[in-house]
Amino acid sequence: MNLAKALKTKSRYVHKIAALQEDIQKYNSVPVGQETKIDVNEMMAELEKAVHNLIVLKIVIFEASAPMRETILTLSETKSRIAFLRGIDTHEGKGKENDYSRGRSYVDADIEFTTSFNIVWVRAEISKCEETIDKLQDELDVFNHKTEIEI
Repeated sequence: MNLAKALKTKSRYVHKIAALQEDIQKYNSVPVGQETKIDVNEMMAELEKAVHNLIVLKIVIFEASAPMRETILTLSETKSRIAFLRGIDTHEGKGKENDYSRGRSYVDADIEFTTSFNIVWVRAEISKCEETIDKLQDELDVFNHKTEIEI
């Protein structure tokens, strides 16, 4: 199987584990004497097997992706940078400010705001990051599709 398929399989395991955990939590307690169609003991065994398989798969993926580790980490940090950039306040010009979340509470006075990083700069930086992400993701996709692993 190639690495791309392994990553999809990993995602399926994660979803399956979450569903099993939810069902076990939900159906573990039933009124005495009530017949249940759900065997939580069987589900627990299935959960333990799925968790084991996920761990094995994650180890194989981790080892196989070693040559791309820098790309993977750079991709992650670039996505974090975009989230950070989107949170920068770029409010400029005159106006009234009443935003307690930033520690400001100017209610009646006109205030003039300026920025070190204006909206144009922030958008340009986000655009650069998105270009970097596209390039890195393309590299990673090629690697994932051509890299064969054994499970």
